[in-house]
Amino acid sequence: MNPYNFSVLCFGFCSLLLGIFVCLKRQDRIGRLYFLLSLSYAGWALPFSIKISDNVSYCTALHAARIANCSAAFIPTLWLHFCLAYTGREGARKKILRWVYLVPFIILAVFYTPWFVPTVRPILNFKFYATPGIFYYLMTLNYFLVVPFAFFQLVTKAREVTGPERRSLWGLFWAAFFGYLGGAVTFLPIFGVEFPQEGMFLLPVYPFALAYIMIKQKLFDVEQFAQAANRDKLTAIGVLAASINHEVKNPLFIIKGLAESFLERQENGVISDNGKSFESANAVMKQSIEQADRAMDIIRRLSLFAKAGIDSEIKLEPVKISEVIENILPLISYELTAHQITLEQDIPQNLPEVRGDRRYLEEIFFNLIVNAAQAIKEEGDDAKPGKIAVRAVVKDDKVLVTVSDTGPGISEEKVKDVFRPFYTTRAEGTGLGLYITKQLVEKIGGRISVNSVAGQGTVFNVSLSTSRGSA
Repeated sequence: MNPYNFSVLCFGFCSLLLGIFVCLKRQDRIGRLYFLLSLSYAGWALPFSIKISDNVSYCTALHAARIANCSAAFIPTLWLHFCLAYTGREGARKKILRWVYLVPFIILAVFYTPWFVPTVRPILNFKFYATPGIFYYLMTLNYFLVVPFAFFQLVTKAREVTGPERRSLWGLFWAAFFGYLGGAVTFLPIFGVEFPQEGMFLLPVYPFALAYIMIKQKLFDVEQFAQAANRDKLTAIGVLAASINHEVKNPLFIIKGLAESFLERQENGVISDNGKSFESANAVMKQSIEQADRAMDIIRRLSLFAKAGIDSEIKLEPVKISEVIENILPLISYELTAHQITLEQDIPQNLPEVRGDRRYLEEIFFNLIVNAAQAIKEEGDDAKPGKIAVRAVVKDDKVLVTVSDTGPGISEEKVKDVFRPFYTTRAEGTGLGLYITKQLVEKIGGRISVNSVAGQGTVFNVSLSTSRGSA
């Protein structure tokens, strides 16, 4: 076993073990993507180490070279997918991901042919090294375009955040940078460039450095996120419970009042004639049924809203924004009424339907309206009635929905942080409401932004594709 062989083997085994650990630690999409990425690292490293062994036959080296490079074709794609998921940009880059995934699957179809790796030959200190076929050029181009783009996503996200999250992102960046730098130099001998391959010794730095960052900076740690998400969920449940209690109680009181009034009038002899008694009872029953239907409708809406997020599959369909707002009104009415907040709607009847997941859209606007109500409530100015306005217009073939409030607003230096996880200006806030809202908007291919002026209020802008435009 030569030093190069040992270095690559160490990288492969350690990466695989680290991937299994991350997958067990984070049993979510990010954990699974990192495991698949680690599997592709190991899928490249183990056969590559066989290929560069000193005592391997030509036939074995050729087979190992083809398998190693086929696995390597998936590395840039999975690395980009992982970076996009980790930084919350996966939804906004879906089209790019589709094209990027096309390359490794093309390679997979031809990897065992001379079109990919035709031969192996001696170069530098290695007895056998791969030579490139026509599809190998495609894989190389994909690698050197996609990997830097993935690193760019990490850098962009790191500049948007602060504190521990920023340190974790930079730690991930530098650990991966040295690993990918060591891997990049292995391409050169394939194209006949006799460049020293000591860069392979950088490969084991990656898993060990990443393990250190996971311990020191709590990279991939979901415990804090889970606790805050649970608090955020309880807050939402509190708002829903108060609204449902208020909304359902009203029709129940009416039903009870109608029944008691009818019985009292009958007992006092006000209704003595059988015909009048039947007519009065018929009227009471009709009103009771109407109020019962009202209560059942409210409960139905709550049930549909509560199911959001249970099924992880996104169901894109044409949706009317007016219906979305109408469905969540009973769920937020008490929050608005209790704090004397007026909700204004300006949604044209001829507004095009948007293409989105109805459950996601309801949660998005529920979060934005409740966030606006809580901002007005925090201001605590009873002499100044609060107002929230929901407006929708068509702009640049998109439906732009704005949710504005007359709350205290956000200062210029703080407004850039509102979508960052765990950032909050409220004493009892979790800092996850707007972060989750942004993830939901991007998952359905939308965009969300915020404009705010301290002392004047805040406006959230949600841009969504129309069902016609995406057909």
